[in-house]
Amino acid sequence: MSDVQADYFDLRSRPWIPVRTADGARAVGLRELFLDAHRVESLAVGLPPAASGLLRILCAMAARLSGLDALSDSTVWLDRRYELLQAARGFEPSVVEEYFAEHGGRLRLHDPVRPFLQDPRLDEQCAGRSGVNKLVMARPAGNNQVFFGHFTDGEQVPLPSSEAALHLIAQMYYGPSGQCTPRTVDGQRFGNTYAGPLRRALSYHPVGRSLYESLLLGIPAPGTWQQASGGPDADRCPWERDELPDPLTPPDGAVGPRSLLTQRFQHAVLLYPGEDGQSVVDATMTWAFRSVRPPDADPFLVWDEGRDGTLRPRDAQAKRSLWRDLDSLVLLHRGDGGRRPAVLDKLAGQLPDEVMRAVRVVAYGFDQDGQTRDRTYFTAATPELFTLLDASADRQDNALARGAKDARVAAEKAASRLAYALGSAWRAYTTPFGDDRLARTAGDAPARTGKAGKSGGPWPKQALARYWPAAEERFWALLDAGDFSGVQGTFGRIALTTYDEITRPVASTPRGAKARESARGLVRSLLDPDRRT
Repeated sequence: MSDVQADYFDLRSRPWIPVRTADGARAVGLRELFLDAHRVESLAVGLPPAASGLLRILCAMAARLSGLDALSDSTVWLDRRYELLQAARGFEPSVVEEYFAEHGGRLRLHDPVRPFLQDPRLDEQCAGRSGVNKLVMARPAGNNQVFFGHFTDGEQVPLPSSEAALHLIAQMYYGPSGQCTPRTVDGQRFGNTYAGPLRRALSYHPVGRSLYESLLLGIPAPGTWQQASGGPDADRCPWERDELPDPLTPPDGAVGPRSLLTQRFQHAVLLYPGEDGQSVVDATMTWAFRSVRPPDADPFLVWDEGRDGTLRPRDAQAKRSLWRDLDSLVLLHRGDGGRRPAVLDKLAGQLPDEVMRAVRVVAYGFDQDGQTRDRTYFTAATPELFTLLDASADRQDNALARGAKDARVAAEKAASRLAYALGSAWRAYTTPFGDDRLARTAGDAPARTGKAGKSGGPWPKQALARYWPAAEERFWALLDAGDFSGVQGTFGRIALTTYDEITRPVASTPRGAKARESARGLVRSLLDPDRRT
């Protein structure tokens, strides 16, 4: 057996985590990542759902390595984090070496006894396997159609182990619900599972000047997790536990920052390595528990209040730009019952000035439904948020943060008015003359009659594709200027310009000019807030 095979793909030393440094991008193992975290700029993981899950895992490790997981008093906890950020020396090397030496046997991807984040019992408890295509979210599996690559169940293409580790993390956090490979435990056979804890959610992570700062900023503070009755030792990550969980016993809730970030999975996975130990040639994905885990408020999610008063995480939508969620990140009091990510609560006034001024937020989203349909994933980052977060710990959020909310509301109102007006204009322009006459006879508006009246036509989509980029550019300019006054008129003018551009090709015809002018007032009224529409 070669040395490479003997290490069972050790995630402590194998280069599997892409990072960005001053010298460019490279891949590192867990040990190097934590020893050099203060010299690494950021993660460079190209798969957003994997980056989102990996950050939770790294923050849980950082909580242990920094000792912040053992502090339950908020004042003491904040003072200690302040000291760590101000010193900027990185994680203590001896603590890093000790931690990875203690848990190294469970941080190997293909370990035959305790593979990382996997359940080796599946080899006996599952009669079939799911296939490596099931592990990779961009590959089709089962009866799904081929879009991004010609992969089929009949020809499973091996996946490099370094990539498989990232896809494993993505599946554990964002995996589907519903039918899965059947698993039999104590004579009970089931073939369905619950969804992963982050499925279709939009995740926001504070980012500092280095990965060291980002990990410390991402550790949830006391008050955002339940205190462990058995002390810090009761709060452990899956690789820190001696025993695997009982699949038929209802799972426990989180009792601290480490279990909150790493122990809410609903899937059980087992990867099968190739003979060279460098690739994954097959996989089994199935259920981990027969009941859903107790609810825990993930600290990286925006929470919106529904009509029934319950809070639910904001869905990831690929068509929605990050700036439209900015007020939900910076406002402590939104006024709609929702709340911003808890991890952002303890930033304002609690960080060294040089760290506070550099804080940004990176969003990771996976646009998918609650069951099996995956659409697309994306990531986006804000500029520095110091001016918006500066006073938001106060009872009253600062005026600039409230202005950001006013701007977002005004921009969405202008977009809605633009789409409605163009839909009306399109119907008026395309309604057949016969339907037009019938409509006038019946006393109805022409825009609501005939077959064409059922659709707003192509104009609204074309307009919004132009409007939103222009609105976003204007929003950041207003933020840079620190002045959100008169935002309705600002976004109204963008909407009116867009309306005129979209309808200009038909303006030279009598019918087009009439349709254009009949609906233009709906958008024009945005420039005069006191005018009734």
